[in-house]
Amino acid sequence: MKWFERKQNNVIGFKLMFLLLAFFPPVFMRFLALPIGFFYWIFSLKTRAASKKYLATLFSFCGSKNKGSSLRHFVSFALNLVENMQSWAGKFSFKNVHWQDDDVGDLVQNINSGHGTVVVISHLGNAQMLKALASIGESGTERDMSITTISDVNLSKGFYATLSKINPKAAFHIVNSNDIGPETIILLQERLEHGETVVVAGDRIGVHSNRTVELPFLGRNADFPYGVFLLISLLNAPAYFVWGLRNKDITLFPEYNMYVRKNPVDFSGSRKERGEKILQTVHNFVKNLEDLCVLNPYQWYNFFDFWKE
Repeated sequence: MKWFERKQNNVIGFKLMFLLLAFFPPVFMRFLALPIGFFYWIFSLKTRAASKKYLATLFSFCGSKNKGSSLRHFVSFALNLVENMQSWAGKFSFKNVHWQDDDVGDLVQNINSGHGTVVVISHLGNAQMLKALASIGESGTERDMSITTISDVNLSKGFYATLSKINPKAAFHIVNSNDIGPETIILLQERLEHGETVVVAGDRIGVHSNRTVELPFLGRNADFPYGVFLLISLLNAPAYFVWGLRNKDITLFPEYNMYVRKNPVDFSGSRKERGEKILQTVHNFVKNLEDLCVLNPYQWYNFFDFWKE
């Protein structure tokens, strides 16, 4: 997905998309996702190869001879991009977001009580669905939800600057994932103490990461970022895995399913126990990610070689 992150610095392109959203209904933008997806499918050779490898791995894991359609995968991602734009522009309606009978009640109760929360997202589905929780009353929340996102700002600083100019209300706190240190931990702990939510992706290894956890994922060993889950253990706040998924991969009138799974691991205890609990948390996250990828194979947008032999 690095190709998309590089595109985020294309300020003119994003301004144009926001302009189109201002004058045209979202269904028009979704219609444009079809040729956009086809365009990138034709010209992004490395990304297409990564898509084919992922789909072949997934369908083989499921015992299917089907190799999947990388074009369908690209168009699904183009629709996801439109949904992100809608959310950032404040034009996304959450009336079509359907909560599951899982741990969402526990998460909402935690937010309403003013306790800090760690949310682990991924490149599966649309992480912007998390804003449904931030909107008072949309899911039972009774208070504002302030979000701090841990991200590689070097990849997308131009995009964030453009976003804050076009829609200041969409701005959120950003912590550079490349600068995590003791001072950052203290800052994040203070925000959690004030009832804020810290959001981090669990399926992306940072540029400067030097430690990973190798686990089976869709039948083959893959690396996951140890540092992300170490950070979760140090913050020692309730952690939830959250996914927002389109009910159909390609549709002009989508509805969405929202999944919330609480991490059952308690990080209190000795340092030795903490190490074991970190590995258990990574395992919990990967198992949930794997299960939902099987249910929604065309909505995992990690477009790079995830299984490097």
